[in-house]
Amino acid sequence: MAPRPYRVIQWGTGYTGTYALKYILMHPALELVGVKCHTAQKEGLLATDICAHGSSTVRTTRDKEAILSLEADCVIYMPRDALVDPTVPGSPSGAWLNELVEILSTGKNVVTSIASGTHYAHLHDGATFLDKLNRACERGRSTVLFTGFDPGFSDVLAYTMSGAVGAVTQIRTWEIVDYSTYPVPETLRAMGYGALPSELSTGALGVVRATWGGVPYLLAQGLGVPIDSLQIDSDFHLSPRTFTAPGGLEVRRGTIGALRFTVAGTVEGKPLLSVNHITRIGPDMAPEWPTVGRDGGYRVEIDGFPPFRADFPLGLPGGAGSTFADAMAMTAGRCVNCVGSVVEAAPGYKTFLDLMPIGTRLPTRRQSS
Repeated sequence: MAPRPYRVIQWGTGYTGTYALKYILMHPALELVGVKCHTAQKEGLLATDICAHGSSTVRTTRDKEAILSLEADCVIYMPRDALVDPTVPGSPSGAWLNELVEILSTGKNVVTSIASGTHYAHLHDGATFLDKLNRACERGRSTVLFTGFDPGFSDVLAYTMSGAVGAVTQIRTWEIVDYSTYPVPETLRAMGYGALPSELSTGALGVVRATWGGVPYLLAQGLGVPIDSLQIDSDFHLSPRTFTAPGGLEVRRGTIGALRFTVAGTVEGKPLLSVNHITRIGPDMAPEWPTVGRDGGYRVEIDGFPPFRADFPLGLPGGAGSTFADAMAMTAGRCVNCVGSVVEAAPGYKTFLDLMPIGTRLPTRRQSS
């Protein structure tokens, strides 16, 4: 007898959540049992109305108590995040941390794409963050994993590639993506796009630290070295014209149209593990800066013996339509494909270092008919 599918709740039906919903309906080992939405416009819709795929009688709801009362093995948790440190007093991101504690305490496992939880050592109060989640997991006998594509998969690629290098002196990951189609202008504005250089505050750099600062610590944990500190460097390109991006962000002439930043973990005072981003609001922004392939993508560089480099171009024919859309679709795919491993893992906060290698599941001809 075949094992029963894992029962899954999709929490959040935004840009990435819609892709995740589609993948759940496609996945032969998963059964959709609930959908949590956040707007009145989406409430009561069939799941298939949201993602335009498959067949399901499950309808969306904004009722959190109704969702929490469902029998489910796992929640794919994708709320909108302010991209700030959830452990800073008064942080708007503290709301999702409290909500995660509530979900995990009910006995439901969680896979979430929230980037700041990829590790905890970079957070203002990482020890409390870890303790809260582990205590909730202890109460519910549940497990939580933070993952995605960057962070969440590009770091897995870097760690996996290091296994073929005998001596490593530095590892660098790169995201080079056009964000112009991202449909949440306020998030882009918080990161500094469309702002004057004088408005590129420490708050914007705080977003960078909170979102990607966990990756050096996670890689360092896997490689068995201690991180001394994080170094954050940034640069910007000013737009030569005024325009409104397809996603809705207004970029005026002389404001920031492209950003590049590095978050580096130092060991013995030297950068060892760095996360590098070059993000444009349109392909004509900062054309002199590097790219991957024709439309952007991801890169991993390892200095050592022998040196190792790999490029992963996105925006390929047959994809979601752009490098950004592909990256969001892959974030969703990563989360959905992690469900089985997380459900079967021992309770507690986990990273990819704690789980077996994760791949997708292909439907048989009978299942897909």
